[in-house]
Amino acid sequence: MYEDFYNFQEKPFELIPNPNFLYMSSGHDNAYTHLEYAVRENKGFVVISGEVGCGKTTLINYLLSKVPTDLKIGLISHTDINPELFLKLICRKFGLQYNGLDKTEMIILFQDFLLRSRQQQIRVALIIDEAQNLPDQTLEEIRMLSNLETEKEHLIQIILVGQPELQQKLRRPHLRQFLQRVTVHYHLEGLKDQNELKEYIQHRLRVAGCPAYTTLFNDQAISAVWAGSQGIPRLINYICDMALVHGYADGLTTITAEVVNAVIETRTQSTLFTAATQNKAEPAELTAQPYPASEDTRADIDKLGARLSFLESIVEAQSCQLQELFSARSSRDQLTLEIFRLLQKDIEKRWDLNARHLKALIALKELRQKLSLKTEKPGPKIKKGS
Repeated sequence: MYEDFYNFQEKPFELIPNPNFLYMSSGHDNAYTHLEYAVRENKGFVVISGEVGCGKTTLINYLLSKVPTDLKIGLISHTDINPELFLKLICRKFGLQYNGLDKTEMIILFQDFLLRSRQQQIRVALIIDEAQNLPDQTLEEIRMLSNLETEKEHLIQIILVGQPELQQKLRRPHLRQFLQRVTVHYHLEGLKDQNELKEYIQHRLRVAGCPAYTTLFNDQAISAVWAGSQGIPRLINYICDMALVHGYADGLTTITAEVVNAVIETRTQSTLFTAATQNKAEPAELTAQPYPASEDTRADIDKLGARLSFLESIVEAQSCQLQELFSARSSRDQLTLEIFRLLQKDIEKRWDLNARHLKALIALKELRQKLSLKTEKPGPKIKKGS
C-alpha cells in the first residue's frame, strides 16, 4: 500500500521473522554468540528463553541462514504433542522413512542416522521452538535422545527456544535431570533503551530500501514508539507499520509523535500493547503504564495463545497421519498394480501358448490331408459309349 509512496523496495516492519531484517542489538548479539558457541563446540543442551515478541524466532532463522555445510539442522515449531508423534516429526525433518515403525524402531532409525552422519563428519542439531509448550513426557523423550552419544562426543545438539515459562517448567523437581544437562542458557529481552530502538527502526528502513531512513521517523515519534512498545520488537513492528499506513493516508513525508500516538490509542481499546508487554515490566511498573490491561483480558489472551499453539500441533499431527495414510495407500496401489501386471503377463503367455497349439493342430490336419491324398488309389477309367 505505502511502499511506492515512501520508495520502499519491500515493507520494513512485517511481523514475519525475516532474518534479513534482524537488528543485532546488544541482547541479540549476546544470544547469537551463545548459540554459535554451543553449536560449534557441540555443547549438548542449549536453552534460549525470551519475552514474547522479542525476536527469538528471527534469531533462529538467522542462525539457520548461516548454517555451515557440515551441519544438518532440523527445526520443530509445533510442540504440544506426545512423544511418539514428536519422534515422527524428527524423522520427517531429517528425511527419514518412518512409516510403519513403532516408537522403539524410530529411535533405532534415528540413532543409525546420527551414527552415519558422524562417520561422514556431519554434525546434527535439533532446534525446538516454542519449547514452553512441550509436555513433560515429551521433554523426557528429548532427554533420552541426548543419551545418543559416542565415547567422546554427543551425536546430536539440542536447542530449546521458548518463552519465560520454559525456565519455570525446567525448574520443576521432576525435571531436575533434564535441567542438569543444560550447558548453555541465555535469556533474551527486548531492546535496552531508546537509542537501540532508533537504530532498530533505521536499520529496518535501510534494509527495505528507504532513501530517507534516518529522517522518516523523527525523534519525537521514536520516543512515542518506545513508550508504546517498551522495546519489544514485535510491538515496534506493529506500531511502525500502522504509523506508515496512517502517514500514507494523510500524505505525510515524516512520521510524527501525533501519528504514533494515534495508532496506539486506536488499539488500546483491545489492550493489545499492554497485554503483550506485561511480562516485561515488574509488578510495580505495571501500575504506571498508561494503558493497563485487566487480569481477565491477559488471561483471555494467554488462553487464546495456548489454543492457537494446540491447534497448530493438531494440524501438524494430522499432516503426519495423512502422510502415513497416503504412503500406505500408495504401497497398496503399487501392490495391486504389480498383481495386474502379473495377471496380464500370464494371460499373454496363455494366449500365445493356445495360439501355438492351434497352429500345430492346423498344420497336423493339413499334413494328414496331404498324406491321405497320396495313399488314395485311383479308380477304373470309364470309356465313353460303353
